[in-house]
Amino acid sequence: MNYKKLLKIFIIILLISCKNIYALSRSELTVLNLNPITTVDKPTGFTSVQGGVTTDKYVITLLINENEDSDGKAAILVLNKTNYKLVRLVKNPIIEYDLGHANDATFNSKTNELLVLSGRKINVIDLNNDSFTLKNQIKLNYYYHGLGYDEDNDQYVLAKGVNGGTIFEIRDSEFNTIRAFKLNTNLTKQSLTVYKGNIYYVCYEAGMLTKHQTVYDGVLKRKENLIYVYNLKGKKKTIYYIPFSYRNIIFGEVENISFNNDKMLIQFNHANKVGYFTASYPKEINSSVKIETSEEKDETYGLYSNNKEIMKIKSKDNIIPIDFRYTEEGSYTYDLKLSKEEIELEDKYKNIIKELEIDVYYDPVINKLRYNSNADDLIFRDNYLYDKDELKKADETLIVEVPDTKSNDYSYLVGLLIILLSGFYVKRRLN
Repeated sequence: MNYKKLLKIFIIILLISCKNIYALSRSELTVLNLNPITTVDKPTGFTSVQGGVTTDKYVITLLINENEDSDGKAAILVLNKTNYKLVRLVKNPIIEYDLGHANDATFNSKTNELLVLSGRKINVIDLNNDSFTLKNQIKLNYYYHGLGYDEDNDQYVLAKGVNGGTIFEIRDSEFNTIRAFKLNTNLTKQSLTVYKGNIYYVCYEAGMLTKHQTVYDGVLKRKENLIYVYNLKGKKKTIYYIPFSYRNIIFGEVENISFNNDKMLIQFNHANKVGYFTASYPKEINSSVKIETSEEKDETYGLYSNNKEIMKIKSKDNIIPIDFRYTEEGSYTYDLKLSKEEIELEDKYKNIIKELEIDVYYDPVINKLRYNSNADDLIFRDNYLYDKDELKKADETLIVEVPDTKSNDYSYLVGLLIILLSGFYVKRRLN
């Protein structure tokens, strides 16, 4: 028996079995550079941020006291989403309903309810008239740490930790499970949000073995963070990487991500305060649009903004190419028409104008500016389809009337008969 060969096979099997299924590659991570918005002092008696959400009016942060002698009850810090000024601090809205260790929260825009997750229960808080009264509690059969609301489909996403990762459960408005999928991760699990069809799931690298993190693979450094972005069917879109520090700012432990006016809003346990940060993104984008023209010859077009010509474009091969560079989000509108300087047309042709619209917007999935336009829907088609020289020749062409061959006009036969008879008459007189 070849013992060396058996030993080699055994070692290969051992290596395969011990392979870390959580290991990340740096190449698959998108670095997320963050800019500070503000920091807020933690309320007296509360030591740790645990989650949060953005509503139609508020930025909400959940806090608890993690000291051993605390009662473990949660507080809800409510800030104005426009200026991040304190609106109120809610401690255990109804005394008989203890929120306990609140992990995460979400906002149901259809019912105007704040749903606060506390392990095995969801606390439904009424925000109508800013009452912040606890309406009821939804019991869960398992301990969950993440909760998000999918506004587009009126459904929820719950996250629970399992051996080897996290299970995401998609549930309908009555919290009946529709489907589920698993994400393999060995990081400390935090919270999630759902935004425009994607799940944003935040995790923290403790840098050591803890009760929340039983595997440490060393890919991330201590106190670094990830945000996994998956769609609602479990397909990975991207993974954001938040370094320990950026521009000499130390972030701390990420606790929540939400969106304020389409911008990422990320909450941290930051230097003994509540830290609010937003993602920075490239401030420049180049757009290239093409408009089809029905002209068979190349022409020069003028592009106008606010009735001022900003560009001349030469068409080629029935295409008008237009390139822009943008540094700000917004909706941009332009008028496009044949240039008056190079071509003289009748007045009715000079006023043919096509309106080009370009929308520049921030896409959080790729953390960049993007754009869309109506260029594909535009065809510069008008009555100026013929060469001017050909039109001139057509005007000078003589019009020839063609007789109607179907008519009973025998006059030419009568004339021919008269000529013949005249000939016979002349010949007879000469003889």
